[in-house]
Amino acid sequence: MKKNAIIYIDDTHAQVTKAFEKQARIFGTPEYREWRAYRQDFPNAQMVPKTIKKAKNKKNDAKNRTYEKMAEYISLQKNAAELMKEFEAQKKLAVVQKSRYRAVLNWFLATFPELKEDEDKKEGQEDKATAAEEAAPASEIAADQNDETEMDKAS
Repeated sequence: MKKNAIIYIDDTHAQVTKAFEKQARIFGTPEYREWRAYRQDFPNAQMVPKTIKKAKNKKNDAKNRTYEKMAEYISLQKNAAELMKEFEAQKKLAVVQKSRYRAVLNWFLATFPELKEDEDKKEGQEDKATAAEEAAPASEIAADQNDETEMDKAS
């Protein structure tokens, strides 16, 4: 969708970007004039801002991974001096990349694949923990029944 485009939905609705909607409310802007011309053809039309659906299951592998935290993790390794030199070199080499941070992060995750595996394990453990919590009441009932049986035997 172009920035200044109005997409016809029906006679009462027109899809626009949020930026267009914001600018169309300011008197004298090109967007204002374009919306006014559109309203001459469709007087009851209302702007419907375009929404972007975000993936719910998309993982954020960069979460809490700042350069400082990466450097701190590297400093805890056995060959910290070598890794730190490589880390600094990667940061300098990433200058020509479109996303410098992403290039360094990809190197970091490739160098320390256990961090990526740990995230996968944590997600799996959360699922298992939920299942264990659901199963806990049944096991507690069984334990209570065993306690009652033992008390009956003792009496």
